[in-house]
This record gives sequence, C-alpha cells and structure tokens, in this order.
Amino acid sequence: KGGVGKISQKLVEGLEKTGGEIRYKSRVQQIIIEKGKAVGVKLTNGKVYRGKRVISNATRWDTFGKLIPAGNIPPSEKKWRSNYQKSPSFLSLHLGVEASVFPEGTECHHILLENWEKMEDSEGTIFVSIPTLLDPGLAPKGYHIVHSFTPSYIEDWQGLTIKEYEAKKEEAAGRVIDRLESIFPGLDAGLDYMEVGTARSHKRFLNREDGTYGPIPRRKLKGLLAMPFNRTAIPGLYCVGDSTFPGQGLNAVAFSGFACAHKVAVDLGLKKGK
Repeated sequence: KGGVGKISQKLVEGLEKTGGEIRYKSRVQQIIIEKGKAVGVKLTNGKVYRGKRVISNATRWDTFGKLIPAGNIPPSEKKWRSNYQKSPSFLSLHLGVEASVFPEGTECHHILLENWEKMEDSEGTIFVSIPTLLDPGLAPKGYHIVHSFTPSYIEDWQGLTIKEYEAKKEEAAGRVIDRLESIFPGLDAGLDYMEVGTARSHKRFLNREDGTYGPIPRRKLKGLLAMPFNRTAIPGLYCVGDSTFPGQGLNAVAFSGFACAHKVAVDLGLKKGK
C-alpha cells in the first residue's frame, strides 16, 4: 500500500530512529581521499562532512571517475569496466487513464515486443506496470496509473533546443501510446494525464551517468555474473546499489543495502543493539 515511495519513507524512519539524519538537496561533488583512505565527502555548496566510513549509492561510473578523480581509479575497477558496460536509460511515460479502458481481469504487468530482432533496440521492448490494480488508493476514483517505459539512449536526446526537446518527447510518447493501443484499445481516448521522462531526465534527477539503468555484461560471461561486493579497493569506501552484487531491481538493491550495512557494522566492530 502506498507505492514505492513507502519504501523510502520507511528507510528514513529507520535511520532517524537510530540517530541518523537525512541531508536533503545536498549533492556530493567529491569523495575526500586522504592517505589513500576515504574520510568524507564535499558537497557542491562547499560543505564538508567527515566520517569513519563513506558509502556511495552512485553508479560505479559516477563513483569512480566523477566523485573520485579518474586518475585515482583502482585497477580492480578498470578490470570490472572491461567486463561491464552501461545499459541504456529509459523513455518513461507516467499516465493517468480512465479505468474503463482496462477490462475486469487486466493483469498488473505487461511486456510488449512485436519483433524479437528489435528486442534490445531503442524503443524495441515496452514494459507496462499498472500499480492501481493492486492499490486503487494511489489514483482518484475511476482512474488508473500506468507506468510505461522502453529503452532509450542519452545520445538521442542531446543537442536539442528546449522546443525541439519537448517536441521530440511528445513524438516519442505518441509512438509508445500507439503501440499500447494494440493491447489496451481506447488508451489514447481515455488518457487524462501524462508526464514524459527521458534519458536526460534520469541523468538530471537521479544523477546517473547518461541516465543508465545500471551495468550489463559486455559479452557472455562464464558462470555467475562477477558483480563486485560492497567493499572497494579504497579503504573506508563502500558501494551499494545496482552496480554491486546481486545487481539491478528492487529486491537485488535492497539486499545490497542490507549486506553493506552488515559489512560496515562488522568493520567498525559494532555489536547487535549498539
């Protein structure tokens, strides 16, 4: 109940309950390294916060190369980059649609792919989620929320004027809606609200290089994916999120956070209940 926002709210409650503090609207400019060890962070406003440990939730590309200068990238990270590359970002449509468009028994999740050869292409595969089928309270009575997204690359959205950018968003959204009409007839006519996000949106608001969704193998790997764990080659620095084991997705990232908290506690010598 309450959508994915509830997850963030519960994390905040837990952190504050144990004496933690959230610094909102605080963008990190640099991870401070002294004598080869991570000792704190510097914000874009110049403020510096020091700590016994530093945990980065940024992608590996943003952590090593932006927050930490490229010249200080450990060999282990360079090796990891030889095996992994950035996945594309997404073109996301957040829609408010009349409930009458969806007949009784409509499933919550859908994948639309008309041509298997275009599965990995930009806008090749469309993913659909209708959360209000599970939690009707998320939308006004008589309406459903539809989140539709499809792979999209940052290169397709660069070098545009504001007018060109908005026009391109509208055109791309139109293409997606036209295709969705094949499984949801009347979707366009029942559309009441729409917000469109692009790779540029993901880059700007999520602070992820190229708006990437996360790492994917450069080639077929032998055995299990060699995703790095939370500790890094830089003492005092940990990474968490989809660039660490076990990878992308809500459950995977949640496990990464749990594992990282455990490792930090162990390294600090903390005991249960303290």
